[in-house]
Amino acid sequence: MRARRGETGAASVEFVALLPLLMIFAMMLLQLFFVVNTSFAADQAARDAARAYSLGRSPHDAARRSLPQGVSLIAVQTFGPDSGVRVEVEGPHFLPAVDGRVVREVVMP
Repeated sequence: MRARRGETGAASVEFVALLPLLMIFAMMLLQLFFVVNTSFAADQAARDAARAYSLGRSPHDAARRSLPQGVSLIAVQTFGPDSGVRVEVEGPHFLPAVDGRVVREVVMP
């Protein structure tokens, strides 16, 4: 099949017009992956810190050791009589509308 005379290159023009939208969508998916990964890392760090605190060890060190590379520990606070720990971490982010900070609290009985 031969293309009509006025339609040659139309697919290339449509692809170039669609490319910025595809890039924005890919960046949003990547940022979503970063947010979910940071959330899981914060959960694990809070559990490890609360366990360490309940055993008389340093919750800050336990939280720091628990975090993967790329996720930074911002703060660790202890509270309550039952070994409660509040952990705040920051993960990678490159979209300006997304804050990479996640806060989790765990109480270890």
